[in-house]
Amino acid sequence: MFSLLNKRKFWPFFYTMGLGAFNDNLFKSALAILIAYNYPKENADLYIQVSAGLFILPFFLFSGVSGQICDKYEKSGLMRKIKSLEIIVMLLGFYSFYTNNINLQFISIFLMGTQSTLFGPVKYSILPLALDKNEILPGNSLTSMGTFVFILAGTILGGYLVSGKITQNFGLNPIAISVLFFAILGRIFSSYIPIINEKNNFKIKLNPFKVTLEAIKRINTNKHTTLSIHGISWFWFFGFFFMASLPSFVRDVLKGDELTSTLFLTLISIGMGVGSILCNYFSENKLKVGIVPFASIGLTVSALCFSMTETTFTPTDIDGLSGIENFSLYWKHGLYVFLIGVFGGAYIVPLYTLLQLKTPKSQRSQYIASNNIMNAIYMVSAALTSLILLSIGLEVKEIFITVSILNILSFLFFIFSYPSDFYLILFKFIFKLIYRMEIKGQENLPESGPTVVASNHISFLDPLLITATLNRPPIFIMDQMYFDIKPLQWFFKSARAIPITPKKVNEEILSNAMENIQQRLNQGELISLFPEAYISFDGELRKFKTGIIEISRKHNDCIIIPMAISGMWGSWFSRIKNNKAMVGFPKRRAIRTKITISFGTPIDPNKVNTDDLQKIIEDLRGAIR
Repeated sequence: MFSLLNKRKFWPFFYTMGLGAFNDNLFKSALAILIAYNYPKENADLYIQVSAGLFILPFFLFSGVSGQICDKYEKSGLMRKIKSLEIIVMLLGFYSFYTNNINLQFISIFLMGTQSTLFGPVKYSILPLALDKNEILPGNSLTSMGTFVFILAGTILGGYLVSGKITQNFGLNPIAISVLFFAILGRIFSSYIPIINEKNNFKIKLNPFKVTLEAIKRINTNKHTTLSIHGISWFWFFGFFFMASLPSFVRDVLKGDELTSTLFLTLISIGMGVGSILCNYFSENKLKVGIVPFASIGLTVSALCFSMTETTFTPTDIDGLSGIENFSLYWKHGLYVFLIGVFGGAYIVPLYTLLQLKTPKSQRSQYIASNNIMNAIYMVSAALTSLILLSIGLEVKEIFITVSILNILSFLFFIFSYPSDFYLILFKFIFKLIYRMEIKGQENLPESGPTVVASNHISFLDPLLITATLNRPPIFIMDQMYFDIKPLQWFFKSARAIPITPKKVNEEILSNAMENIQQRLNQGELISLFPEAYISFDGELRKFKTGIIEISRKHNDCIIIPMAISGMWGSWFSRIKNNKAMVGFPKRRAIRTKITISFGTPIDPNKVNTDDLQKIIEDLRGAIR
């Protein structure tokens, strides 16, 4: 993943993007902390929400137009022009800090949001063009990690440059000079971005209201764009409360000063970077949407713990202390806010990658702009919600708790939207935790296209075990008798299992199953089946049925992958005791026993023979059952 930082097609973009994020947060964090500690509390809370809202508002007003601009023109040249615009905006920012004029600071932050509105679509649409397909998720992970590292650096420096120690000696001159200097530095890095030569010929519509309405309609083009955009937007709704109101929480609940606020903003930014890297690690450089619900519930738990952890000190305990000096008094809060960042990073990376991969190449920037509009709607809604909750007397702590509980809806949203992807991650985690798993020949599994995986059948856990070893969600063919078990039927349906029966039992169900299988293969899905049709009674393979031959003949462009499970015989879930499973005590220990999964080389579907296939799987299994 980190090797991308040595490649010309990535590193200039990375630092250009990063310095933009750095400068935005240098300005925003400096302004938020300056307001929080230099205005009366009732005015400060209002001004902080207003400044955050002003930064977001341009995303709603101008994203539709900016998406068209980014799709029409060559992207590297466009990025250079946008970075030049940033210098002009920061000249006003320089003057607003130099004169400490709150109105000019509000105008500057609005113009910063406008410049970021132009930069956002080109930032995310350039990666799929510049990188190879297998580099897109790592590229997004690095981009997300880098964004939050630069956010962290900007947040720290912004808070430090407006702290009492600096302003007493130098006033606001250091922050004024800094915002202009880093805008110029970002423009220099943009000069090294390679030319992409990707542009389209169409007329740009300049009516922002009409274009915005069209962009909002575009969100519902397909399931993936709809879910990814709403998921990303909810993340920014959720994150708005914590990032915008964290200084107030630190001031009122933790009794901390400017440096303490900066420390907590630092921890959440570090966490976001770590979460982005971990997401790529657990995804194995591939897009796996199933990580999102895990990250979502992690966000809820961490945020609730952060909000509900009581302080164990009095104001006199921290009198005269600040920042790191009194961090030992609220280290739990620091840990939880770090975890909020970790789960946030793991949540956002797959969704941005999903949006990039599932949108038309020629309109990708416009879809990113649609996402930015929806992000803005959610964040402006968050700002308004925060103002309303504050006006009716809720404290910042109570607002945090409310939003954390609401985030459970995000977890449920993705569980029901991508259940198969969720199971892929869930079972991988469970089986790696319980067993010592060895996987051989995984490189034989194609990442896409119609595929049939044929395996021996040792235990009732085999479908879950197989799911844990695959690189994409499988569709299992299963006996109608088990499919009809009422308490488990929702699970089987959500996993898209296909029920089947022998012809002599119910010819109609068999016919429907075969038709369903063909439809799924036509859609490029992965089908998993057990040619034996039954769980083994002695650990050995039973004679294979001929169903796999019929499937391969009807879909002769699919790939047949033989697979063998070794080590499950003797477990509690195998028929070890009088041909029954899940009775008595297991013959083998259940925890950390070794399980081997072996994938064979692909078989030509036109040459599939049940006897040969059985021999291949038997050889793959080896002596251990």
